[in-house]
Order: sequence, then C-alpha cells, then structure tokens
Amino acid sequence: MRILFLYWNCFNGEATQEAMKKQGHKVLPFFHHDYNELKSDEFKKIFEKFVRTKKPQVAFSYNYYPLMAECCHDLDLPYVSVVYDNPAVYVYSYTLMYPTNHVYIFDSEWVREFNAGGLTNVHYITLPGDIGRMRQINAVKEKKYACDISFVGALYNEHHNFYEQMEENLSEYTKGFLEGLMDAQSLVYGTDIIKPALNDDVLATLRKALPVMPDRLSVEPKYYRFLKYVIGRKLTSRERIKYLTALGKKYPVDLYTLDDRAEIPGIRNRGVADYEAVMPLVFNQSRINLNITLRSINTGIPQRCMDVMSCEGFLLTNYQSDFFLDTITDDGSAAFIPGTDYDFYSSTDELMEKVGYYLSHENDRAEIAHNGFEKVKKYYSLDHFLHRVLDEFL
Repeated sequence: MRILFLYWNCFNGEATQEAMKKQGHKVLPFFHHDYNELKSDEFKKIFEKFVRTKKPQVAFSYNYYPLMAECCHDLDLPYVSVVYDNPAVYVYSYTLMYPTNHVYIFDSEWVREFNAGGLTNVHYITLPGDIGRMRQINAVKEKKYACDISFVGALYNEHHNFYEQMEENLSEYTKGFLEGLMDAQSLVYGTDIIKPALNDDVLATLRKALPVMPDRLSVEPKYYRFLKYVIGRKLTSRERIKYLTALGKKYPVDLYTLDDRAEIPGIRNRGVADYEAVMPLVFNQSRINLNITLRSINTGIPQRCMDVMSCEGFLLTNYQSDFFLDTITDDGSAAFIPGTDYDFYSSTDELMEKVGYYLSHENDRAEIAHNGFEKVKKYYSLDHFLHRVLDEFL
C-alpha cells in the first residue's frame, strides 16, 4: 500500500516509517511548513499536487491536523491520525466529523467523549512501543546512564507561565479556590474534580484574568483550555516537584528535563535527554523509571510509559486506568498487570514504599521489567500497531 506520511519532528517517526516498509508498504514522506496551521492555500495546493502525482492510498500522521484532514476530505483520501498528545486542541476542529478521518486516541475517557457526541470515527488505541531500540541498547556496553531512579520529563516551572499570568490578576478568594481544587485533585486519580467546578461564573472570572478564547474554527468545550493548558499544567508541575522532592530526601535521583537550571535537593539535573540517542539508554539503565503523568491525560497510558517498557526498563507510574484495559484479546491477557508488568502508586507514601521495596528486591524488579518488555513485544509493538490502524485499507 502507498502511504503518505506527514513528516515532522514527532516521536517514533523514523521507526514507524521503517516498520511500514518492513510490512511491504511504500512510504511517501510529505512535509510542508504550514502543516500546523489552520488555513494555508499554499499547503493545500502542494498537498493536492503531491497526492495526484504520488497517488497514495492513505495518509498518516501522528497527532491530528485539521488542514490535512480538510485536504484529505477534498481528495477523498482516507486520513489515519494517531493522537499521542493531550492536551491537543486541534481534535476539537469541526473537520473531525469528516468521514475520511480515522482518528485513534490513547485516552479511553477522551474517546468516549467523542463517541458520545456521535463521532464514531474516533477510536481508542494503546500507543506503540519501539522494541527495535533494544538493538541500540545492546550495542552500548558502557553504563553511562546507570542510576537507581530516573525521571524524564518537563517540570513546567518556566517563568511567568499561563497560570502565573492568570494568578496575578485574580482575587485572593479565587486563588484560594483554585489552590483548594488542585490540592483535592492531587489526592485522586481516575476522577476529575476540577472540571465540574469550572462553571460559567468561574470561567468568566478566569477569562477576565487571562483572556484565553477558543479558536473560531474550533468546537472545543469552553472549559478546555483553562482545565488542560492552565490549571492542569500547573497541577502537574506541583506534583512532579512534590514527588521528586520527597524522593530526593532519601534516594539519589537523576532528572532529565528541559530546564537544566532547575534545582531540587537530592536531585541530579542532567538536562535534556535526546529522544533517539539517550532516552532509551536512560530507560534501560535506570533501576526505576518514574512516570508522573501530565494531569491533562485522563485515563491513558502516556507514550513515555510505552517507551520505558519497550526498552526493558522497570516502570513505576502513577495510577492510570487504561493500563487495565484490553481491547485486543478476549481473555484480558493484553492488559498490563501491576506487580507483574509494571507497578503504580497513588500517593507519596505509596511511592516511597514501592521505591524502597524495588531497590531492595532486585530480582522482582528485573523480572517485572522483562515481563513489561515481553508484553509490549507481543501485543503493542509498532508492527502490531500498524496492522491495527492500516489493515482495513488493504
């Protein structure tokens, strides 16, 4: 099959193209600098010329792009979009309803939201793991990134971010109200406490302090940007710093993050880990890989977790209900089993307890890391993933 592949700096882009080729597909990379724009006559013109010349049978992209969806609809070309980001405001484009769209999202609660609105072309999928990274890992003999505990991810503590911009224009009452909501939410996984509290009056107050409005071509919920981009990001920052601070008081922790100047007592900041060259080695050589999910992700398994397990790394993550979800087999064997394939925590105390256990029970830790890798290899490799999203077009 001939596949138009939207080329941008996405995770697993090169590996996905190679997996497509191994399955016998002809990959047709397409790039245009306006791919992330909502309107571009130049993009449309070049895209149409590319399609009419190269004659792809399906278009594919990681994440959803309304401009590409519009072009595919005009040309009656099936468009397969795999969304691995959340938040991702573009999925609320009116173009999502086009029948040429086949959209896959890794968060089951988010998918149910779209399905409840009649969008049957939006499907749940567990994101893939690139088990091919093991060749790279096995070829490296030095243990340059070996450590007891590592965390790879942003702290979202950049100076004057959205929440701080908003906060300086809020009353003490409203600031206290938001602080209370975040404190309550930090105690709970799997249930959204904040969204129901963002009623029209609260949103009007927040919007006055930070004039964030939906795009005119969007049908996004009125609470979405404040919940996901403003409050959710702030809550994630607080949680990541809280958990890392607690761990740093007792254990050595390596932090790989965008802000190489961030300082947390007991934490060694090692700066950015390159996704292709360094991150697989970090995941494989860390005894414990900590995941603290971005709070905008409701139930889904983040790509980072799949990356850890695909590198035969031990994963300790906060609770996310989609780990228990199996949409592949009838007997539930494709679900990830805590204590067998990975493990999770739901509080600071539980995190500290499990870190202590796995650092002192090496055989259990190594066995779980191996089991997680084998489960990804059996059910969630790029090869299996591509069959699920592409075979209907053969």
